[in-house]
Amino acid sequence: MKNIYNSFAFLFTLSLGLALIGCDRDFEEINTDPDEPTVISVDLQLGFIERALINELYDIFTAGECASTWPQHISKPIYNDADRYFPRLGAINTFWNTLYLNVISEADEMYLLAEEANNQAVQGTALTLKAIALQTLTDAFGNIPASEANLATDGNYNPKYDTQQEVYTQIFELLDEAIAKFKSGEGAINSDQDLIYGGDVSKWVKFATSVKFRALMRVSETSLFSTAELQSLIDSGDLITNSSDNAFIQFSSITAPNINPHYGTVLNGREAEWCMGEALVDFMLAENDPRLAVYANPNDANEYRGKPAGYINPGLNGYGAGTVSEIGDAFMAADAPLYFITAAQVNLLLAEVAEVHGMGGDPEAYFNAGVAASLEQNGLDPASYTPAYNGYQSIAEQLWVGTFLQGYETWAEWRRSDIPSNLTLAVDPQPGVNSIPTRYTYTNDEVALNGSNVSEAVADQGSDALTTKVWWDVN
Repeated sequence: MKNIYNSFAFLFTLSLGLALIGCDRDFEEINTDPDEPTVISVDLQLGFIERALINELYDIFTAGECASTWPQHISKPIYNDADRYFPRLGAINTFWNTLYLNVISEADEMYLLAEEANNQAVQGTALTLKAIALQTLTDAFGNIPASEANLATDGNYNPKYDTQQEVYTQIFELLDEAIAKFKSGEGAINSDQDLIYGGDVSKWVKFATSVKFRALMRVSETSLFSTAELQSLIDSGDLITNSSDNAFIQFSSITAPNINPHYGTVLNGREAEWCMGEALVDFMLAENDPRLAVYANPNDANEYRGKPAGYINPGLNGYGAGTVSEIGDAFMAADAPLYFITAAQVNLLLAEVAEVHGMGGDPEAYFNAGVAASLEQNGLDPASYTPAYNGYQSIAEQLWVGTFLQGYETWAEWRRSDIPSNLTLAVDPQPGVNSIPTRYTYTNDEVALNGSNVSEAVADQGSDALTTKVWWDVN
């Protein structure tokens, strides 16, 4: 990470130096252009941060090849190293660097600019997006830099690693502050800069509240979990329970940067590199789930068929391109939306709260609302499918099904619940990997540049292995 912070410090110093060089007494007064704006919008970075975050949450080489293949939503009939637990280390390095440099660092800077302008609404957006980035990182790696992240300008090039419990505590604090900032009524969000809600602060309140609710459920089997806090979130009335409040970016072009990253990466002759996973296809076929026709395209035999995880040579084992279903066209379109959090996920988590903790209402009603919202999200009639309700098992299954291609959420929910429990080890896995991966290993850059702190993190949480469980993963 040292190189990230060095780069940031260099850019900051360079910018400051250039600003100082241009200063002279009376220069500004003499050379002021009345047609040029003298105040820069404090949220100019917002769209950049939002796009950087969503692109990493859905990056096909990490969120796709790892976080979506390991819980067996998708698979690969060719170039399938990650499917066999050999992830692209360069892609994981980019994932780490991008979230720290382009999301967390930029969000911190935007927060300070907004603070100077007393624009608490924009501060709230910075806090919310930073919280999501930190949660994504800690869910993927475990212990990470958080409290000392982005301190290179203060001379700290080797940030310590906070425990996952400490990181989650900070996430809750960030989101509490964000919600308070949004509700203060101070400031506004430029609709042209906000790709998620077009500047609607009331929707950002629901976004931040729902992200906190989801994070609290992530740690539901740890000492950080609080039923009182849970009840407060439910009573607030600020959870996303209607699809009209979904937090997403709607892409609008076939050229960068306004292009769905799946379209830009997967299409143009590479569609056959990815396919549906056998576990998901078989589950949905057994359930007569109409979402399968959206999630997947039929194979050459006009059938829905998934591929089991793994195989050194899938083609020689009957799972080559054309024999298995590719990912559905709706998910590969240039203008397909990508979601941060949805009413489908929130309603299903509310069903879990009601079923497991006896709070908030009727679990089956929330369950049905969650499934209906997922159908609606996928362009289907919400009344076209109502699966049988069998308590927590059904809730966890639908959280798994409903987060298709939302890889980090799918992977996290599967690790938290261990449902479906019948997912099998990949065929021909990386030697020494004897169970489905439950985390990423630390990046080569971090090991090389921040090695002592990496070593402390490993000593605290266990071996730097793909199969070491993160703190909240107790199943």
